Order: sequence, then structure tokens, then C-alpha cells
Amino acid sequence: MAVASKQVAPRAFAKRSLTVGDKKALIAGEWVESESGRWIEVLDKGTGEVMGRVPSCTPKDVDRAVEAAKEGHKALAALSVKERIQLLYKAFAIGERRAEEMSLANSMEVGKTIAEAREEVIDYALVDFTSAAESMKRFRGTTHPSIQEATNNKRIYVTNEPLGVVAVFAPWNWPSDIPNIAAAPALAMGNAVIFKPASYSPFSPTYLAEIYDEAGFPKGSVQTIPGPGPSTGSYLAAHPGVDGIHFTGSTEVGEDLHRNAGLKRMCLELGGNGPMVIMDDANIDAAVAATAIGCFYMAGQVCTASERVLVHKDVYKEFVGKLVEAAKAIKLGDPLDPSSDMGPLNNQPSADKVIEHLEDAKAKGAEFLVGGDWDGLYFEPAVIEGVTGDMLVAQEETFGPVAPLMIFNDADEAIEIANSTPYGLTAAVFTSGLKNAFYLGEGIKAGTVHINETTNYWDQQAPFGGRKKSGLGRELSDWILAEVSEPKQITFDLSKVKE
Repeated sequence: MAVASKQVAPRAFAKRSLTVGDKKALIAGEWVESESGRWIEVLDKGTGEVMGRVPSCTPKDVDRAVEAAKEGHKALAALSVKERIQLLYKAFAIGERRAEEMSLANSMEVGKTIAEAREEVIDYALVDFTSAAESMKRFRGTTHPSIQEATNNKRIYVTNEPLGVVAVFAPWNWPSDIPNIAAAPALAMGNAVIFKPASYSPFSPTYLAEIYDEAGFPKGSVQTIPGPGPSTGSYLAAHPGVDGIHFTGSTEVGEDLHRNAGLKRMCLELGGNGPMVIMDDANIDAAVAATAIGCFYMAGQVCTASERVLVHKDVYKEFVGKLVEAAKAIKLGDPLDPSSDMGPLNNQPSADKVIEHLEDAKAKGAEFLVGGDWDGLYFEPAVIEGVTGDMLVAQEETFGPVAPLMIFNDADEAIEIANSTPYGLTAAVFTSGLKNAFYLGEGIKAGTVHINETTNYWDQQAPFGGRKKSGLGRELSDWILAEVSEPKQITFDLSKVKE
């Protein structure tokens, strides 16, 4: 496949109203450079120009941060639940004041449109502060009678205690919301948090650390250490002073962290290959709209993206015609241009993987109904038919704006295709029949199956996480509070007190 004409990438860019410049690491309550003296340049993904730098931290910096975090945990855990909740509400107020600045930085360093960035920051990352505070108010223990002995004198009291030090690894595609999904509940529980930002988009987690610092969280309870993943990140995960890990990223890196981290509490949200199933009784217009969001939202760089579109043979022609028109209507452009519907990919390794998948599909006989061209990091939305199970787009996570179409004959075949990959994060089914909804909803092996909704839908009160190679644990609401705490049993025998 030849590289696209230069018409794919924008020829002009919106004026940048934000200058980020250099931001330091937060270690032991101080904003500092790395002991290495080295820096990581961060690119504006829309223009390709440098927008600022962060320190390139080392294992020595990690050691300092972990030691400070141990003390920070003690100070934060010593506060009452009410005091920790008040700090979270203060952080929310600071975040509201800085929301536009955070959104601009997010759009620039990630490459998502400014509308998508504002949605992440305002609707999700800032809400994480208050969601954690409210969930913590309702998170309660239990008391049980003894069932081992014929006595009314025993009481079994179950409570939850903080883990201690939690390392939060921020992904490059959702660097504002996803790290705060873990950090806010972890802090509400009384843990110390160490952010490890992704090098492609480290500013957004740094903004979170600035907010927590300004809100008055105890020294050392929140820190941020940007740096190379293979050295700084791996060292942090394996550090004996770290008690818990929240990681969102690729399955390969997640498996590596799991192998090296030892017996730490881990919440891993990893790769996906989400199937979107369109049954013969589906509302086709609604299914097309949901598929466009599933495949092209944030240029497909979402773990919950619709990576495979399974369409019943009887509605295939109608569905595909409308999906092609929806793809053609998407405006690819500078992410800070309000008229852009889709921005560039975030980094060259991601682009190389998308190119590999596109070329593999073409070589194996797939037909490109629209799109398939690119210019640098700017990729046209692509709709591909004739996709078979041996193609990379059907087996792996493409993480690009691609809609691979596959045809099935009945519900059983749809389930078989849907379950044919090692992943099990999210799936979606469009149907107007209750029987189909239950049959596919229960038959598809995924952490979440949506009925008549895009794969890119989630709710803050529902458990989010994957099966198989898509991860371990669940996040959001009470589920994430359980992941960042240890249940503890204390047994009382009231008959044995001194008279």
C-alpha cells in the first residue's frame, strides 16, 4: 500500500494558546529535576513540534520517591475519612479552575480533538475526585456472627485498610482520567500514590499531581516520576516498597510488570479486541452511529474500541453502505481546530502497527471501501471488508481508525468469532430481540457486554475490567476501592473478658 498523498494531513494549524514548557517531577514534596539531569521532550502531536519537557527520572529518583511515599502514606492514613474527603473536594475545585489549561495540554500531547480532551478532563478526570469522595463515604465493613461454634459471644468484624504505597502507571491515550480513576480512590482510602506518566503524554498526570499538591495532601502522599518505561517504570513496579500497582497499557507490558512485581496487589487494564455484533433484527442507523464511535473515536486509540465489526449476512449490505458514508463524513484535522472530528495518532510505533495491519489485510485479500491512506501520524478512517480470522486486524489490537468487517450467519457463529481472540475487555451487540440480547450477552466472554450501545461506553458506577489477556481486577466505584485496600478480619470473643 502506498503512502497517501499530502492531502491527508492538515496544511494549516490552529494557533496554540497554551505554552507548557518544562515541568518538574514531584518527589518528597518538592518539584525537582531528575538526578540524571536529563529531560524528555514532549511533542505536540498535531504539529510535531516540541511543546515542553519533563525530567527523565532514574531508579535513584524512584528510591527517593518510595521512601517519601512511605511517610506520606502514614500522614494521610492518620487523617480522618472526613478530612481526606475534604481534600478531594478541594482538589476538584482547583481542577475546575484549571480545566481548560488541562484540556489544551491533553489535546496537544495526546493528539485527540479538543472536544475529546475536554470530555476526558471535565466529564471524567475531574469527576474522579468527587466520585472517590462519595464512594468512600459509602464504603463500609461488615460484622458477622460465628457459624463455627454454638455461641452468641463471637463477633467477626471485617474492615478495609489501605495497601500503603500505590504506583499508578498512566497510559498515553487517557492520561488525565485513567490515572485519576486509581489515584483519587487510593488517596481516599489513605494510600500514598506515585504517578508514573507515559513519556508520550506526561503533562496530564503532572497536572493531577499539581492539583493534589495545591489541595494540601500531605508531603510525599502524591508524587510523580516521569521517565523511561523499561528502566524507571519497571524498577518502580518491582520496588519492594511499593504495595500496589494500577497499570493501564498494552498486554505485553502488563504481563512483564506482573512477572517482575512479585506478590503485590495489581489492577491491570490491558489490551482489547472488542467485537461489535450487528444482528439481523438490529436498528441499523443506531448500529452505524455506535460503530462509528467505536471505531473512529479518538482515532481508534481506545482500549474499548470496536476492533472487529461482525455483521449478519441479511443486513450486511445496508449496514456497510451507511457505515461507509459515516466514515466519509469524518473530518480529519488539527486536534485543536474545533471543526476537526478526528486527530492524528499519538506516536510512530502506534502508526507503524496500524500500517502493518492495513498492509497485512490488503495482502490477504481485504478490500478497502474507504480510507486506508495516511500521512505521518494522520490516518484516514478506513472501512475494510472481506476480513478473515487470520488477518492481524482480526487477531490483534490495531489501535487505529479502522473498521474491519466480518460476516456471520447466526448467533452461534457470532459468539464463536467474538471469542476467537485472547482478549476479553468489552463487546457490544445490536439487536431488537430479548433472546438475542441475553444469548449473546452471556455467550461473549468479556468483562463488559453492551446491548444496543457502542463498545466505547462506560459508566462510573459499573465495574470496568477485562478477562483473559485483557487484564486483572476491576476499577470504578466500590470495585476500585477494594483493589486499593486490604480486607481485614478481627474476631472478638465477648465471653473471655476479665470480670
